[in-house]
Amino acid sequence: MKTLLFCFAFWSVGLFASAQEASRPEAVQESQFKRPQPKHRTSQRVPDTWLGFGHDDHPSIRGATYLMKPEEIRAMPLRRKNGSNQEPSGYPKGSGLRIVGTGHSWMRPGYGTLPHIARAAGLEQRMRLNTRGGEAGGARMMWELENGILSGQGKPFPVCMAAITSGQWDVMLWGGYTNDRPEYYFGWIDFCLKYNPKMKFYCFNGWPQWAHGFAEGDSEPRIENYRAFAKKRSRAVTTKLVSKIDERYPGKFHILPTNEAMLAALELYFEGKLPGIKGLNRRVDGKTPSIWSDGGHLGKGMEWLEGYVFYAALYEKSPEPITRRPPKKMLSAELDNVFRKIAWQAVVNNPLSRVTDKNGNGIGDEIERSKEK
Repeated sequence: MKTLLFCFAFWSVGLFASAQEASRPEAVQESQFKRPQPKHRTSQRVPDTWLGFGHDDHPSIRGATYLMKPEEIRAMPLRRKNGSNQEPSGYPKGSGLRIVGTGHSWMRPGYGTLPHIARAAGLEQRMRLNTRGGEAGGARMMWELENGILSGQGKPFPVCMAAITSGQWDVMLWGGYTNDRPEYYFGWIDFCLKYNPKMKFYCFNGWPQWAHGFAEGDSEPRIENYRAFAKKRSRAVTTKLVSKIDERYPGKFHILPTNEAMLAALELYFEGKLPGIKGLNRRVDGKTPSIWSDGGHLGKGMEWLEGYVFYAALYEKSPEPITRRPPKKMLSAELDNVFRKIAWQAVVNNPLSRVTDKNGNGIGDEIERSKEK
């Protein structure tokens, strides 16, 4: 099933003066530089109190998908261009994880490469995704869409919810968004646990964008600015989101540390140690491959870094021992090695991934303990 629509707005990028102005004194040229601003990850205003969770009897919520019987949910028609209905709602337990997920275009790289990585590791992985671009793909609006409430009023589209009712899923993933609230996830988690009591939950924590490299007065991006943003983002996720979700579901909610992995890649780039990556922003630098294709979305080859973070966090194993590699036209072996190492280090060094590797053998401690029993 492919319901992947991705439509992020692009960066507004200030440029230096035109060629006619090139002969002006340097100070004048610098005064014409406009500091780039990340404009496309601001959140829509959401009323307090948000009705999507904890208001079952409100008129706006009556008829929501989550209030229906499981057989009714699975029988709901899904809007398909070709008129077909849906994939199987569940799968028997196999060698790989059974994953349902929502998200936006920043999740697309991981969703696209994770199945290939899992297959290369000898795992049979199942995925059922429902995604849209921008904030429409965030946890809140996807909950509203699948339930046919609020922004999705009268148009339920329960791709993930229909599957969840089968009780044959292990993991749910989301793409986090600016100003997320814990209650945006409560409804999803309650619904999942009702049918899949052992299910685990993961949300990515984003990454710095090209414009975050510019502080006031900077005419070029600097690594210290990316560090500052990544640290701020990590703190916001920890204090405003995970801590509150943990109070309700202790140990169930995990972070996919894409933020830390991207910062590690940026560190190497600024040191000249990220093999084959020629620029930061392809749209501005005109170089490819670059870290970002347009200032926010990942550039060519970078999708494998996100996929390795997903694999390392979900399977609690380092991707480094996997012998099969991506096609050379997509990613060089040298850069592939770097990405695998970055991904594992990002996962084991972020306590919110809940993956540890105390003996450094590339296998999560919890996985090893389970094998010993």
